[in-house]
Amino acid sequence: MSSLLPKSPSSASKINITAGQLPSYVNATQAPTKKSPWRTIRGLEYNQYATVILPDELYSLLWKKLDASMEPVKYAKVIMKLADVLSGDFFTEYVKRGNILMVSEGEAGVDNIFSLKEGVLRLELSKESYERAGLQGKPIPSGGSKHVKLRYRNGAENLAVVEVDLRLPSMLHGKKGFERLVWAAKHALNQSLNWLFIDLNTKTGDISDQSTLPLSAHHPTIHMISPVTQSLTNVLTPGTLTAISDELSLEPAEAHESLYDMLEYVDMLTLASPRVQATDQAHSFLSQYQVPDLSDDPDSGSSEQTVKVLTWSGLIPSRWILELLCAVIKHSRTELFEALPKQQQWLAITVSSHRMQAVNQVDGYTILLQPARPSERPQNIHPDNSAAAMPVDTNENLGEGLHRSPNQNHEDDIDMTEESTSADPLQNQEPPPSRTGFHRYLCAEYIGSLT
Repeated sequence: MSSLLPKSPSSASKINITAGQLPSYVNATQAPTKKSPWRTIRGLEYNQYATVILPDELYSLLWKKLDASMEPVKYAKVIMKLADVLSGDFFTEYVKRGNILMVSEGEAGVDNIFSLKEGVLRLELSKESYERAGLQGKPIPSGGSKHVKLRYRNGAENLAVVEVDLRLPSMLHGKKGFERLVWAAKHALNQSLNWLFIDLNTKTGDISDQSTLPLSAHHPTIHMISPVTQSLTNVLTPGTLTAISDELSLEPAEAHESLYDMLEYVDMLTLASPRVQATDQAHSFLSQYQVPDLSDDPDSGSSEQTVKVLTWSGLIPSRWILELLCAVIKHSRTELFEALPKQQQWLAITVSSHRMQAVNQVDGYTILLQPARPSERPQNIHPDNSAAAMPVDTNENLGEGLHRSPNQNHEDDIDMTEESTSADPLQNQEPPPSRTGFHRYLCAEYIGSLT
């Protein structure tokens, strides 16, 4: 399909948007892997900030249940050398046998950055460090000149990335390949660095035990991931916040602008900006921002309300965000949700990642949850007809143009309901699933660049 908007450069910032219906049943351990927004969440592991934005009435309805169902997360800050990661009990227990996330300090495209995920060590190195280390890797763009080939003799701006699977049987002391990596860690990449560390296999309380874990030898500082809560009063609400406009009824340029305005509004809430409040009196010379899609009609849904903004920071694993999303959807599907005013029936989750790559990294995403449209009918999901039951996403790429994807085969998605064993065809028909709560989503994925 030809692009409807001017094509952006390959390294320019982009926004990929998907919208569609949520499954009738959600579970963090059995969530789909190839459908948005689940795919987007799983694809971003090193998260730095997570923000939940919701109306105050919805917060009072959901948050006590959510807080009780969510397992707290702790991470550690520790000073280590790369050689420490590759030696002793730390290497045996955490890398070979365990499941940890680690990321070192540094600015992407400027400093050397090390990360460890599922036993795979990733080293993003400058030209000088790569040559001194003597490891085998591949050149990657650094965000410099676009015409420079990925060869060091033609451009000093380029970086190299080295990836090593430390769980391979050959990655042991005494093996040639592993000893080469250890030599590089001791002689070329031997700086002491600040690391963020999280053990995905350890219970929350165990990481604080400084006497039994291999991490204790490096004297870590333990941090609990807990939210900072802000309350914004007299917040103006767009009329389209609880209902995504039908793209088929809009021109491509109009759909593009409407979606962009909505995402910008969510970002303003994430920043707790006073520009979204009815009481804001900023001079137009300083700020010309206006809340979009407001109407003078009191029945149109545009109104003032109090909004809660909860922000977590640190090293936040994708597993925790996945559990948060599933818990929000699950606890929203109650009769009390339907009693809320329409403009109170929305929730947004915004996530920002640690900067790991100079270009073409997914920097974060925004997920907007909305109730079902009045025109939508309940859908039964049966194991023998999963392709027809699962909703089709609407895919748009704001950097390349607005595209509507054809129907896709969803046979790889996980079946979300149990098959009925009744022999009576009339009894075999399941009751329509409840349409109370969140049943639609909009997911925006941000792909950024240093250029």
